[in-house]
Amino acid sequence: MKKISIFLGVLFICLTTTSLYAEPDTVSCSFFMYSKASAGCDVYMVYAGNAPSSATFNWNFDGGVVVTGTGPGPYYIRWDTVGYKTVTLNVIYQGQSCNGSRSIHIVAAPTVYNVTGGGSYPYGGSGDTIGLSGSQVGYEYYLYLNNGTSSVANLGGTGNALNFGLFTTAGTYKCKANVDSSSESCLVTMNDSAVVTVSGYVPPQYICMVTYDTTSQRNMVVWNKVTTPHMSHFNIYKQTYQEGVFTKIGQAPYSGFSTFIDTTTNPVVMAQKYEMTVTDTLGNESAKSPYHETVHLEVSPGTEGFNLIWNTYVGFTFNTYRIHRKLNSGPWQLLDSIASDQISYTDPYFGSGVTTYYIEVVRDYPCSPSLKSSEYESIISNEGSSAPLGITALQASKILVYPNPAQQNVTVLLPYSGSVSATLELYSADGRKYLDKNLDQSKTELDVSTLPSGMYFFKVVSAEGISTVKFLKE
Repeated sequence: MKKISIFLGVLFICLTTTSLYAEPDTVSCSFFMYSKASAGCDVYMVYAGNAPSSATFNWNFDGGVVVTGTGPGPYYIRWDTVGYKTVTLNVIYQGQSCNGSRSIHIVAAPTVYNVTGGGSYPYGGSGDTIGLSGSQVGYEYYLYLNNGTSSVANLGGTGNALNFGLFTTAGTYKCKANVDSSSESCLVTMNDSAVVTVSGYVPPQYICMVTYDTTSQRNMVVWNKVTTPHMSHFNIYKQTYQEGVFTKIGQAPYSGFSTFIDTTTNPVVMAQKYEMTVTDTLGNESAKSPYHETVHLEVSPGTEGFNLIWNTYVGFTFNTYRIHRKLNSGPWQLLDSIASDQISYTDPYFGSGVTTYYIEVVRDYPCSPSLKSSEYESIISNEGSSAPLGITALQASKILVYPNPAQQNVTVLLPYSGSVSATLELYSADGRKYLDKNLDQSKTELDVSTLPSGMYFFKVVSAEGISTVKFLKE
């Protein structure tokens, strides 16, 4: 029995010793590397074993130059001479170590050939042929459209010219080549490019939004520019006095900023509908885009505050309207948010002076016009203003302002007979006072030619009450 116990004890010690000596083999020295690449390109490789980054990594790149990378990587290595290269790796971690190696075949960079083909074909035709003037066996050739990151066609080299086939998508095609099984960073661009155009057809240009521009106080059309080549300019259309009939009101160059200010319309008068097209350098014009309709806001004083009413914005789907308010020339404040199926609102608020509102609609995706670093995220309506009704029977409808709109002179006629004792004040929509005049007669003529275009309010104060009347300066 004593001999058996001694034997079992020795066996346990042996097993334990064997396990301890096997632990260094648990560290892995595997790493990723392409099997083939061309000379002069940056080859990607990275450690793929189980050792942490704190381990010691001893690499030997067999003459390769380290472009970037330390420790476990990733690395970019460049070899300038052709031939088979052997990369070795030794990893040391907590007394354990391992060794690994892989081979890579460095071959000459692809010969640069010329892209051939392209041209113009009639809309509905079979397209244009695109090819390459030559190729090499063992190399892969990729065709890209408009500098895209994914190829639209690829062929293996045959030692002869290549034909990628017929292409119907308009744009610029370029070709790049690399070695089979090599890194995409080793792509070599071929000479020239092939341009495909479609005669008799221009892809449509869509409006992104139409908003109120606070600087010009006019409607502004905004679009994300189509990237089709050989475009000349964009055309802006507005609905006439006939429903569904649109007329061209202006154009914008293709190379310019993709917004357009409509100087022919005053947004405080009514909502407007806009369409647009794009014209190529051959004079072909695309079909009209679906229309966008602006938000037109009307504000009027009520017995319990101010009544707001507006039309639905048409052009994209949304869920919410935001209502903004300010008193006189004070700061704008977000008053409320309501569902997009509502187009009226009563604000139970009276302020001393002129209260101004506007309606905001937020897009799910912002508009990104060209040549501008920022984006347009929402459209806004015109600004609508009003002042509280007088406390007596004096009504705005009894005060006449004509002509309205006006450009040069305007007449204010009060509903009084005989002598008058009243004060006439003129405010802009943002609450700035332009006039404070004592009246002693019912009829007053004013020169408004120097006023900026926009909405104004005449405020009449007398012993009989207070009243306001809207006035539009063109």
